[in-house]
Amino acid sequence: MTEGNGPRNRRFRRSGITVGRHPRVLGIAIEGLVSLGVAAGFLAWSRTIDVDPLDRKGQVSGLAALQLRFTMVAAALVVALVVAHRLLGATTQAYAVRAGCAAVAGLASGLIAGGIDVALRGTRLSLWAGGGDYQWILDWTARLWRGEDISDHYPPVVFWLIGGWARLTDEPLIFALKDLQLAGTALFGPAAYLAWRLVLRPVSALAIGVVAMLPLIEPVKPYPQLTLVILVPVLVRYLDTARHVDRLRLPRAVGYGALAGAGLGMLFLLYSGWFVWCAGGVLLTIALLAPWRRGWRQLAAYGGATMVTFVLVAWVHLRGLLAPTGGTSDDYFYFDTDTEPTYIAMWRNDRPADVGEVWPPLGELGGVGVFTLLLAAGLGVAIALGWRRTIVVAVGACAASAWFLRMWLASEQWQTQTVRLYPRTTAVVLYCLLVLAGFGILLAVRAGQRAGPTAAQRPRIAPVGLLLIPLLFVLASAGSATVDRYLPDGRTDHTGYFAWVAHLQPYPDGRCSRWGARHGCQPATDPPATSSPPAD
Repeated sequence: MTEGNGPRNRRFRRSGITVGRHPRVLGIAIEGLVSLGVAAGFLAWSRTIDVDPLDRKGQVSGLAALQLRFTMVAAALVVALVVAHRLLGATTQAYAVRAGCAAVAGLASGLIAGGIDVALRGTRLSLWAGGGDYQWILDWTARLWRGEDISDHYPPVVFWLIGGWARLTDEPLIFALKDLQLAGTALFGPAAYLAWRLVLRPVSALAIGVVAMLPLIEPVKPYPQLTLVILVPVLVRYLDTARHVDRLRLPRAVGYGALAGAGLGMLFLLYSGWFVWCAGGVLLTIALLAPWRRGWRQLAAYGGATMVTFVLVAWVHLRGLLAPTGGTSDDYFYFDTDTEPTYIAMWRNDRPADVGEVWPPLGELGGVGVFTLLLAAGLGVAIALGWRRTIVVAVGACAASAWFLRMWLASEQWQTQTVRLYPRTTAVVLYCLLVLAGFGILLAVRAGQRAGPTAAQRPRIAPVGLLLIPLLFVLASAGSATVDRYLPDGRTDHTGYFAWVAHLQPYPDGRCSRWGARHGCQPATDPPATSSPPAD
């Protein structure tokens, strides 16, 4: 997609959203296939790394081997884009930039997925080895694929995926889970990039969308955060269409609404929690930006078609939430529920954490750290320069909605003795603030260009390939740090415990994994019954 050129883009300049001409099928195919291909290819390449992941020397060697491969691919991409800039025409260059940005997005999460594969080298078990939440997830999956009824309070797509993959590969559910964890982790980069391409140019989608998703990558259960990464840009695009719906004919408004409802319904079936935190922000954005006077018919058709198709697609899960017993009491208090409620800089989910005696860490300005101050500064720039743009209003409203619900539910936890999942708002607020900070920088750069010298006087900007080098460095560093957290560690309050258990727990048939046998795994003489692949 191109941004801000020609009369077809005028109505979107105020929103800051890139639509322009309808993208060609070739361009969409290139970006999608390249991004997914690079992520899958890097994951496959990581399987040539043979180290003992339970030994720290092997872990460091594995991290370095991953970085070596990342550097080789990154260098090839930079050279290819520089050559394309020098030798190709403008149209072909545009396709090359799109392909290059898509490749970097795939490389970002392919590196992390490859690192998780190294962490699980020699074991067929997944992170957590089917423990924790996966105990009931695997049980419900087995029951579902045996034709038994299960609860409809939880989004069902994960049950379909685990059971379907187990049947396809003819392996136990607990083995299929490892493949889906790796695939879900690898999908983060492509999913974030392609979703943000609905509203941003390639380089902006990469620098804003992919960077913002880095703190949300959680290989143990990738599908909840993967849903959030996709949902926010989809909502921005949906709300921008609602803002300009008065320019659509009624049949087209209905068609766009039905398509949006189907897409949102599928995301709801993957993980529905984020819809709760963002719902208030969506309603507020529509109230502020929708053309109520001149386009109420189109708006009603657009919104009505969205609701109808959403309910039809999501009903299999929605009916469980709307039932009298559909709510959750959620009285599980954990590390994050004792965190000072305004602290959102680092999200550790519901795991114990070896963070020391002082948490959150003491900040430099009234207890607030530099990272939070930078987020606030970026938010301020985004508001100052883009307060009328759809992306700023929509993302900001979603963050405000999650913040309000967070404080409301947290303020009642003493009286109700329940959590009601409010710590998950951390992910929403952090993701939205990162997006707004990135967009604020983008607006500031554009404002500086407009206020600066004339085009003839401006210094010549380096090719896109060279401009990607700092971003590639950030992605390489973030990927290595993320992988290092998940490398096997025997401490129960460490994230690496997920991989440690995968090595030290015997297989369903009682055997030990390759490296687990060398580090204390004891074969089970009487292996417990376990979920088997669904029968044909």
